[in-house]
Amino acid sequence: MRGKLQDRALAQVAPMLSAGETPLAAARAVVGRFASSRLSAAAAGAGALGAALTSTSKQFVVLTDQRMIFLTQTFLGGPGETFLGQVPREQVSLAEASFGVVSHLRIAFGAAGDGVALTFPLVDKRNAEQLAAALR
Repeated sequence: MRGKLQDRALAQVAPMLSAGETPLAAARAVVGRFASSRLSAAAAGAGALGAALTSTSKQFVVLTDQRMIFLTQTFLGGPGETFLGQVPREQVSLAEASFGVVSHLRIAFGAAGDGVALTFPLVDKRNAEQLAAALR
């Protein structure tokens, strides 16, 4: 993603940031369901939060030092105006990451086995790596 799209995503979330909240990364991704429990035992459906956040698959994800924010994505791939949800930063962890032609990040929410899978095309691989680094 070019810096221009990332700047637009940060401008979209700026009014909802609290005083002192710092954006760390922004990326466009395809968001899907993921159960973090699949890494340890058997696969299961995503929990309520993960299911709610996957109502629209193409999204913009903005990570700050206090939360992860999900926005819609426009038809042309830019950040949309619709706020889809947020997760407090202390409940967000990187469960799995793989980078290649198609990059994948699996994000776990808390310890309840809830989470989302983020998929990035080759053109957004650098953004996937930046988001993963910010989550570590």
